[in-house]
Amino acid sequence: MRGGHVDAVSRTHVAGWAADSEQPDRALELCVLVDGREHGRMTANLPRRDITALGRFGTAGHGFHLVFPTPLTAIAEHRLSVRYADTMAALPNGERVLTPDLKADAPPAQDRAGPGMAPQLTPILVSAPGRSGTTYLMSCLAASPQIVAAELIPYEVRLLSYYASVFDVLTAPADLERSTHPDRLEGDGFHIGFNPFTAGQYAQAFRDQSVLASFQSSWVPERLGSALAETVREYYARLAADQGKPAVRLFAEKNNNVNEPTRAFVRRTFPGMREIAITRDPRDVLCSQMAYFSSSQDTAFQHISGSCRQLLMMHEAAGEDLCFVRYEDLVGGTAAFETLSAFLGATVKPAQAQANEATFARHATSESPQASIGRWRRDLPHALRAQTATAWGPFLERFGYRQA
Repeated sequence: MRGGHVDAVSRTHVAGWAADSEQPDRALELCVLVDGREHGRMTANLPRRDITALGRFGTAGHGFHLVFPTPLTAIAEHRLSVRYADTMAALPNGERVLTPDLKADAPPAQDRAGPGMAPQLTPILVSAPGRSGTTYLMSCLAASPQIVAAELIPYEVRLLSYYASVFDVLTAPADLERSTHPDRLEGDGFHIGFNPFTAGQYAQAFRDQSVLASFQSSWVPERLGSALAETVREYYARLAADQGKPAVRLFAEKNNNVNEPTRAFVRRTFPGMREIAITRDPRDVLCSQMAYFSSSQDTAFQHISGSCRQLLMMHEAAGEDLCFVRYEDLVGGTAAFETLSAFLGATVKPAQAQANEATFARHATSESPQASIGRWRRDLPHALRAQTATAWGPFLERFGYRQA
């Protein structure tokens, strides 16, 4: 007999549990319908000690938590349903109607002057492997009158990555063995770990475990996400005022390479976000990483191989909030900047030659931007070229890089 419950439903995610007492070790597949169309799938295999404690569903994990790639719009009604994928039967508490949020039509915060009300600035997340041109693009974004960035070359102020880590820690399930135990909190003011009071004996403070599960999986992420978003926006609102930029609508930051948790956090927390993914010939990236970071050939090769796989997956799943641009096109002319300007709804231009030369000089491993393109033909030995052609062939083909 199947059992389950949808503990949390919002415009950003769904969470709950599902299991089959006749097949207690089976992880059930579920699907989410939004307005009658499939919006996502997930497998109910996350740890849920409260469900295990019931004694009817084995010892396997039966929890689920699906974060939507893009939050559902707040200005329209949505009918959301969580169902078993094989039978399409709805889970208990799995049919919801999300009504429009009337506040979504309110004027932007910058038009509602008042203390503590940060402008509703929208983030631009720049994702790319190291040595792919993120510093150059950030300098171009920072020069736009409509975009603010912390102008400390090489632009490593990354609040989004920092607060993504905060969010993940404070919303993750408790782990008393690998993370925080209440007995270890005293005397350590820096390492808080996962909230220990949501699992184990401490969870028994609630007679109804679904109340605690809903609190941790729904209320905490939504309120914490809102607070973190306001914190980041306030930082950039004050930075824009400090820089004398009254027309700012966007703020730009580098991602931590192509870190997926940061990408998920920004999409969940900042509706309307924009992401720019930079690709560069990975053979040139290999040359640059070995020269700049003094990385070994094997270390750089493995790192870049992982980035290539991630960028390919990002490209396959790309929605309207993600724009790909090649480093070679950024260096080569204005067409790429016209595409970016249209994507962002803001004016972005190539950096002025003098400023570009100064940035390049302090951050580069070749004599000029033009010399950085195709340097692998000079710098890589024949055997390594063959290895890269085999390992990175799909990436090279997808993004239009010549094999030879």
